[in-house]
Order: sequence, then structure tokens, then C-alpha cells
Amino acid sequence: MTEQRLRRKAGLLALVAGFLMAGCGVPLEDAAQPLPPEVIPSPIVVPTASPSPSVSPTPSPSVSPTSTPAVEVVDLFFIREDGLVPLVSDVPAPTDPQVVLDALAAGPPAETGLRSVVVDPLTGTALVSQFVPAGEVSLPIADATIAVASSFSSLPSAEQVLLLGQVVLSLSSAGSNTVSIVDEAGSPLAVPLPDGRLLDRPATALDYASLIRPL
Repeated sequence: MTEQRLRRKAGLLALVAGFLMAGCGVPLEDAAQPLPPEVIPSPIVVPTASPSPSVSPTPSPSVSPTSTPAVEVVDLFFIREDGLVPLVSDVPAPTDPQVVLDALAAGPPAETGLRSVVVDPLTGTALVSQFVPAGEVSLPIADATIAVASSFSSLPSAEQVLLLGQVVLSLSSAGSNTVSIVDEAGSPLAVPLPDGRLLDRPATALDYASLIRPL
């Protein structure tokens, strides 16, 4: 087949293909055209999971610290035979004279074998108390003023000395360096010392130091 005949056949085939395409109704465009909106499907919307509400942590109840009662450490003196033994003790603060006298009246622990004489063994009432004047009373100058009950004079002299030693030495340990002894009306008393003398001034720990025995 000659080259000329091949060219004619190729052109005939191209012509036939063009007629076929025109008959199928497919338009031919010289350039790309945008598709109409109705032809494009709507984008698929994937539902996003709604975030779960955050749970606020429940605050733990604050625990207030238990308040510890204030105490002070003092030496309380109790009787063993003819002397006085110091026991290290906790007493409520502040340690005013009446707090110390109440601790002496409560007595020592039973296991110590010691005793106290600041309470009347017959009536159970305290033989000493902090003196609080009801009116104008002239008192000796002292750190503490202690009143003895009228039944104090009924005690044997040795017990009187031990009672006064208990009171004066214990109060001195709590900070009262001088102790005045008066009767229930507030009149100063001359009180006995371990050597038998009478003391007519406020007492100090030194006056009854000879009664101290080791624990």
C-alpha cells in the first residue's frame, strides 16, 4: 500500500470518529469548565464527639489540727517519811499558785508510794488555797500569798512543816520565789521551819531545802 493511500485511510478514520462522537451528544470543549454546583455532592460531615464535662475534684475537707492544752513542767514535792521528794510533773499553763496547789491536792501517782498533806485526811478539804482578798488588806510583798485553813493548827508540828515545805518548794519551782503565809482573813502568820524556829517573813525555797530527799 502506498504512502498516499495510508494517509487517506487515516484521515477517513478520523472523520468517522468525529461523526460518532458528535452523535453521542458529548460536547467537546476547547478548555476545562467548572461543574455546576448541583453535580458536586455535599461533603460528608463526620460528627465530632462532644467532650465529656470535666469533673472538678472534690476538695478534701481540711482537718484542723487538734489543739493541745498548754502545759508547763514543774517539780511538785510530795512526802516520803520525814522528807520531801520532787516529782517532775506537767501542770496546766499558766502556772498560777492555785494550779500548783490543786496539783498537790490531787496527790502523787499511787505507784510512787508518796503522799500529800495539803488535804485534810478527815474532811477531804484543802488545807491551803491562794489568798484572794475580798477588800483592802495589807499583805506582805511576795510572789504568791497562800491562806491556810483554821484546821492547819490542829496538825502535828512535823506535818505542818511538811505541808509548808510542799507548798513553798512546789511554788518556787513554778516561779514564785517568795511565798507569804496568811490565815483565812489575810493576817500574816509566823510559820514553823524545819529547825523549829518560827518564820515571820515570806518564805523561800531555801527555808525548806533541808527537807528535800532524792527520788
